[in-house]
Amino acid sequence: MTAKRRKKIDRSKDSEYHKWLTMPIVQSLIYGRIIFMILLLVLQLLLFVGFFLWLGSSIEYFLAVSLFASIVFFVFLINRESKNEYKLAWLLPIFIFPLSGICFYILVHYQTLTSKMQKQISRADKNAAQKIINSTYKEEKLPYPEIRDIITYLKNSAFFLPYAHSDISYYQSGEDAFPEMIRAMKAAKKFIFMEYFAIFPGVMWGTILDTLVEKRKEGVEVRIMYDGFGCAPLSPRSYRRYLHSLDLQAAIFTPVIPIFNAYLNNRDHRKICIVDGKTAFTGGINLSDQYINKTHKYGYWKDTVIRVTGPAVRSFTGMFLELWDIVTETKEDINTYVDVRHKKYDVPGIVIPYSDNAYNNQDIAENVYYYIITQAKKYVHITTPYVIIDNQMMNALIFAARRGVDVTLLVPHTIDHFITFCTGRVFINTLVENGVHVYEFTPGFIHAKMFISDDTTAVVGSVNLDYRSLFDQFEDAAFIYKHPVVAEIEADFQKTKAQSSEITKQTYKNTPVHRRIIGRIFRVFAPLL
Repeated sequence: MTAKRRKKIDRSKDSEYHKWLTMPIVQSLIYGRIIFMILLLVLQLLLFVGFFLWLGSSIEYFLAVSLFASIVFFVFLINRESKNEYKLAWLLPIFIFPLSGICFYILVHYQTLTSKMQKQISRADKNAAQKIINSTYKEEKLPYPEIRDIITYLKNSAFFLPYAHSDISYYQSGEDAFPEMIRAMKAAKKFIFMEYFAIFPGVMWGTILDTLVEKRKEGVEVRIMYDGFGCAPLSPRSYRRYLHSLDLQAAIFTPVIPIFNAYLNNRDHRKICIVDGKTAFTGGINLSDQYINKTHKYGYWKDTVIRVTGPAVRSFTGMFLELWDIVTETKEDINTYVDVRHKKYDVPGIVIPYSDNAYNNQDIAENVYYYIITQAKKYVHITTPYVIIDNQMMNALIFAARRGVDVTLLVPHTIDHFITFCTGRVFINTLVENGVHVYEFTPGFIHAKMFISDDTTAVVGSVNLDYRSLFDQFEDAAFIYKHPVVAEIEADFQKTKAQSSEITKQTYKNTPVHRRIIGRIFRVFAPLL
């Protein structure tokens, strides 16, 4: 029965719906707020035409009211505490279509559910952190006073703690990491927690699912949490019922509903796999065949993963359980899962697992990246699939380049989201014109999200260099300092760079005109993409 049901699910990958949904132009629209604004604007335009015909001679009063509403909202927006890029992105549609623009703004920023989520996360952050601190964690005197500032910041922001004596293994691709993930799962004795943005049927997920079912039969607790939008082709609710039928616990992060809501853009983009509280995997890969290069829609898929073992896994476990309790509306004693005896590894360096989300009123992900850039003395090397950044990040990268730091980015050559790609090339052109080196990975698509600096510091996780990751989504990463794995990560960067071609000023000039036009138009709306 199980095999029969799984076969039915596997066939969905070949359905016309799945093929349509994964088209680049469709994904560009689906995964951006801009499509909803466009729909609202078109709807208001049609309503305006009918309304104007109905008003007749009274139309001037309606226009006066609209103008007054726009001015009042303009004053409100200018005085609101937020990034100027967001304000600019909202001002244009509000002045052209006041009613739709204002309604959409209120919809995104002032929903009751959004406020509820913010309060839940604030409470969960404090509770989970306090339990981790009160468990077997013992803060050590770390021999790295030069990074005391970032350690203090992450600890004060949300109790993200520094750990020594944790081992880290680095995998240069999804296909390298995948067998290690399976090996770790098969060795599980107590629990396996998985949290991923996207799950698609195929070899990768089928192998994982078979392993999870077998471990559950052995008495291992299994929890799977996935994003309702990232897993849209699976029909998330029915798939959750299917997982339940296999005796696996499953939770959906905000299932998609066919109405406008603020949750739509605040997705769970994290990628975490935890085994027994002793081993954690994180990085750029989701659970789909393209991430292990079983399929080649975009050419070779370059991604990276790290495996963390030792005391630092405690924080990853806390991250997972915090969000699990919010999504499932349950409360549990996480000490059962974080109070684990860890092997202490005789390796130098520290690791700080951390996360970020849209509801904590902090830009933790951006601030960590910003810290690395501003502290760099020799180089900052970055891999990211997208480059859509605010002025603070743009200026930091340019300033670093101008003060003699080698700032190099590796980005994809292949297009996955057309509008995002065109917009990103405008930002890249600005960086190139100001001394930043940017290379495109010509064999295919680079999806890895990494920062490496000065042979001492690295960050690996789920955080892209774009507004969505930096400000809107749930993300995770690990800040690594003076650990031997940093040299491995930098060596892989250089290897990947050797397979890439540099983007120059002439490269942008040779870009098709329609792409440049689209990119410059949508740059205004970059925070909404």
